[in-house]
Amino acid sequence: MKIKTSFFIAASVVIAVIVGINQFLNVQIGILKNIKDLSAFGKQYGDHIKDSSIIAKDILDDSNDLFLFGSSEMSINVEQNSINLFPIKGADYNISCFGRGYVQNLQQATYIGGSDLKPTQKVAYILSIQWFDNADGVKADKFAINFSEIQFYNFLNNPKISDENKQYYAKRVYSLLEKADKYPAEALYARLYSNPNILKKSLMFIMSPYYKISNYLSEIKDKALIYREMNKLPEKKPEEELEDINWDEEEKQINKEHSNEVSTNQFHLRDDYYNKNIKDYMDYLNGYLKGNDALSSVEMNDFKFFLSVCKDLDIKPYIIMPPVNGWYYDYLGLSKEERNQYYNKIDNLSKEQGLDVLDLRDYEYKQDFLIDVMHLGEEGWLKVSEGIYNHFNEK
Repeated sequence: MKIKTSFFIAASVVIAVIVGINQFLNVQIGILKNIKDLSAFGKQYGDHIKDSSIIAKDILDDSNDLFLFGSSEMSINVEQNSINLFPIKGADYNISCFGRGYVQNLQQATYIGGSDLKPTQKVAYILSIQWFDNADGVKADKFAINFSEIQFYNFLNNPKISDENKQYYAKRVYSLLEKADKYPAEALYARLYSNPNILKKSLMFIMSPYYKISNYLSEIKDKALIYREMNKLPEKKPEEELEDINWDEEEKQINKEHSNEVSTNQFHLRDDYYNKNIKDYMDYLNGYLKGNDALSSVEMNDFKFFLSVCKDLDIKPYIIMPPVNGWYYDYLGLSKEERNQYYNKIDNLSKEQGLDVLDLRDYEYKQDFLIDVMHLGEEGWLKVSEGIYNHFNEK
């Protein structure tokens, strides 16, 4: 009897402490929201704590930021990058970015579906053709690196998301986590969740207390990490006068600055980049992507899933299709015709959902539009920023 009483007292103390910590974090985060420069938080590229957080998206959503989802192109440090450029006159919102290298459609859908975004949330989505290079879609180890337990549970518990989408998600997550041999508890949950039968439902019922506690503790951990991140932020600054952007003049200035640059390689790349990254690998790269079919990649199914999740949540992302270096990709063996099939497929799937698309394929053979073979440069980012400005000003 004494043992039972001692256990009950100890358990009660632990629960009280956990609840107290949760309440403390709620109060402190509420205070920090009012005194810290949240724009500096939202602009942090590659911050896995921010990207994988639920509370962070709620905070930035309340700040009326535009959410830019993408991958490594967002790391390009040019002033035309939308993350650096906004807010501007006529678009007085900051850009919060989510994603980094190897964050692809499945994870991006989790970012959106695992959060409680309002239908009015401004969302732009940069979709890269490189994601579709692999027939099996995102690689298991890369998916695991960017995986978030709290977003996983929140996605499957989101009442707005259809059962069909949850089933697809659970199957994909189980397949990838099992292959990566990471997050065994979540992999098991995903396996039990997908294609439920009597045995699976029984196991889910038995294990439900564990998963509920795990989810609750994940929420507290999320708040604790974001509280620590917010504490590091600078204080809010007085609002400055916003810059008025003349898009045509900015483009002319960029072209003028690049007019004297000389490229002596067949891909019209900067010679220093070519010599460092490509010159010694020409034989290996020749025909490297020949036979690749972006349209039949599992990544295309993941993109359809992403669109379906957005539809469930009444989120209307502005789809951005950046180009690649046409000369380089011709050499890799992925022809212009094949790339156009990809661009057309993405365009059609998006427009079937009533979404607008910024299609930049016409710049595949424009020197200096990209900073390398695939990432947006000054002019490329200028076009993306102009597209974002025009699209959301029309809404």
